[in-house]
Amino acid sequence: MKAYDLINKTELEVTYDSLVELMRNHRQIDLFLHDKKTDEDGYLTWDAEHWSIVNENRFMRCYSLGNRQLRDYTQHNIYDLKNDFKPEEAKEIQIN
Repeated sequence: MKAYDLINKTELEVTYDSLVELMRNHRQIDLFLHDKKTDEDGYLTWDAEHWSIVNENRFMRCYSLGNRQLRDYTQHNIYDLKNDFKPEEAKEIQIN
């Protein structure tokens, strides 16, 4: 997968594991999706996910739709991350 590092202004070849390692080094991973997603309850719709670390084993996902940051977020442990962090489904990956 390709990702663009906004700080170093370079394009990188990344894997799932390398992105998790970047988060553990206090970098935010932004996934811009191909289409809008909606949760199973129909409550939340988003087209971008912003992943960061809370502590060594806790990760946080924030959402945005268009240019608006949404107030909702979810927290994940390393095992939940395997189910919900899907960079391979993104049309664009940015590293902040």
